[in-house]
Amino acid sequence: MTQCIKCGLPASYQGISLNAQGVCNFCSFFEEEKERLLDEEALEEQFQGIIRRAKEEAAARNAKYDCLVGLSGGKDSTYIIYQLKHTYGMRVLAFTLDNGFSTEYGRKNIENALAKLDVDHIRIAVNETQLRTLYSKSVKLLHNFCSVCFHLMHYYSFQIAAWNQIPLIVNGRTKGQILQSAAGKRGIEPFEASHSLKEFEYQMFGKLVDKLDGYSCLDLLPDVNAEAVSYFAYHDISEEETMEFLEEKIGWTRPENKVKHADCWAHAMAEKMSLEKHGYPIRTGELAVLVRYGKLSREEAETILQEDREQFSEIAPEIRERFENRIRL
Repeated sequence: MTQCIKCGLPASYQGISLNAQGVCNFCSFFEEEKERLLDEEALEEQFQGIIRRAKEEAAARNAKYDCLVGLSGGKDSTYIIYQLKHTYGMRVLAFTLDNGFSTEYGRKNIENALAKLDVDHIRIAVNETQLRTLYSKSVKLLHNFCSVCFHLMHYYSFQIAAWNQIPLIVNGRTKGQILQSAAGKRGIEPFEASHSLKEFEYQMFGKLVDKLDGYSCLDLLPDVNAEAVSYFAYHDISEEETMEFLEEKIGWTRPENKVKHADCWAHAMAEKMSLEKHGYPIRTGELAVLVRYGKLSREEAETILQEDREQFSEIAPEIRERFENRIRL
């Protein structure tokens, strides 16, 4: 299998191109911008500027909150809310989207987080018929359903921000998620922040967003403006450090057996669909970013991906049946 000689991404990876030396376009972009991406002091200063502007804008609007954060019950969103409130002095509104795939583990962590973090919180439940329609169509047309969760999460974040005059939305996307397909600066933090739903979703869907803009199948809220930033684009903290911090501060509970995405019971189906459609696990691009940062070797990343392939190559019949029943109209 042909791979990038630096990060190990396969030549079949979406959007990839290899130069004559066997280096992918994503590694080339990283090398060109490495000085900026690795300057932690400058990144923190940039983030503090974002926080400062949000507070000023919220005060000018007489808004009750400075920022909005989606809370899933996972470590990243919980950690972000804690830091925004206690380190940066932000007035935080948290919200949770009920997408039909939440686990008991996720729900308990949300309850605990809200009790300990002491922030206001709202829950969004999408019309059941609309939710099933979106999931079933996405699976049929794209062999994927995570894009629906992504869109709904950020669609409602911009809606809620507009309803409450909130100037800033902070999400928990990691450096791996942000940079996994970055071959240019458009829509990529820390080079560009998003100020609309269309700008934000370009990071996930690329030129497809331009093609769908204006069609009834995708409402991009053209009249809603808010700055959307990813906390971890400006902060370098490992998964282990995040979990240890939350365990100490709020008694956060780790998932049993190191289960990935323990707040979503359908994650195994998403992995299976990725293997069937693309031939590689979901976090292939994310691990390649960690290799570029020097946090993993190519061999370590490949070992993790091989474990994912083995784990998700076959799905328990009860999980598949539960999923099909969940999205069926």
